[in-house]
Amino acid sequence: MLPSTFISEALGDNPSALAVKAESILLGHVGDQAVVPCRNLEVEEFARLGHCELEPLAEPRPSLFRYWGGEDYDRLFSSYEQVVWQVTWNDHSIHVVHLQWEAGCGGESRDWVVAESAEIADAFILDVERKTHAPGNAILVFSNGRWNRSHSLYEATRSASFDDLILADGMKDAIRNDFQQFLEAEDRYTRLGIAWRRGALMIGPPGNGKTHCARALVKELDISSLYVQSLSHQYYTPEQMWKQVFDRARGLRPCVLVLEDLDSLVNDENRSFFLNQLDGFEQNHGMIVLATTNHAERIDSAIIDRPSRFDRKYHFNLPALEERSQYLADWQQRLSGECGWTAEQVDPIAAITEAFSFAYLKELVVSSLMKWMHESSTDFAAVMTEQAGILQRQMKTELSEPASHNGRRRRRGERV
Repeated sequence: MLPSTFISEALGDNPSALAVKAESILLGHVGDQAVVPCRNLEVEEFARLGHCELEPLAEPRPSLFRYWGGEDYDRLFSSYEQVVWQVTWNDHSIHVVHLQWEAGCGGESRDWVVAESAEIADAFILDVERKTHAPGNAILVFSNGRWNRSHSLYEATRSASFDDLILADGMKDAIRNDFQQFLEAEDRYTRLGIAWRRGALMIGPPGNGKTHCARALVKELDISSLYVQSLSHQYYTPEQMWKQVFDRARGLRPCVLVLEDLDSLVNDENRSFFLNQLDGFEQNHGMIVLATTNHAERIDSAIIDRPSRFDRKYHFNLPALEERSQYLADWQQRLSGECGWTAEQVDPIAAITEAFSFAYLKELVVSSLMKWMHESSTDFAAVMTEQAGILQRQMKTELSEPASHNGRRRRRGERV
């Protein structure tokens, strides 16, 4: 038989040896308790959700750093790099050892659960994984090969409203009614032998409300929500990433899976696998796939032109004169008491903003207001006219810039 130190000796100075050595030391100090290793155990989130009591042991002294939470929170937070947690869970006393270290390819980490038995440790790990990966009052975000609960994205979604969205030709009502009726019709779909799934693609240039509409829709549907931020990973292939994405979504049905900037997520290498996942009949029962793109021309026709994959395509075009007037009128009502902007001055401004996206219209209002505050004796509509000219020149400059290496020009205001 090989000696107990074989693996650590064989690994030598390889960073992987750290976990082996740490576990060996741990086993020598826990007596007859069970030690179960795992990765990425979100025990702090588990405690924040109220499922256990958590306290860091004073010895061994934890390694932590303090950081500012930003203007929204304006307080200091702690992040633990090395720590032993004392956990009280379901009347069990458990320890969780967390270590992280730098490796040649980036950071590595490992967790060990120390409990009375392996069965208790496994039950604890399973409970943590289930409850920290369920959406709850959060949105699941996929990035770097794993899902994380995002409270900030959830709050941004809860603040989104269709009332703040200006769309032409009754499209707002069409979108809302389409998805609400879909969710209410499961029995009818099943009775008729039709797959109860839905796909929609929001198409159009940046800054015209696709993201805001998606967030407002997610809020209104009020079902589990998942958002794919990135499929890039150092070790795993995009196909493996897509499998993780769809497997997790299927476990939460009914749910809405948001794929923002679809053209950047699907490429020649992973297109076939993506289509296979999207085409699942029974597997995707109760799944809504909501995708957006600024560049429909970059998406393969097998995705964009086959109705069974994206049943609806909603075009978020640059606002016409009527939509620009309505958008500016909303701002005028909010600002008239402050800067003297009159309702009669709205339409002339709207008329000189052809080709402005909603993002550019917002920039027009904000930049004009900032300039007017320093020159308050000037008529606000005159300031807006001047700023509109500046923004038009800026737009022309951006359109004349050469494309980047991936064929995409740099643009401001890509999302609203």
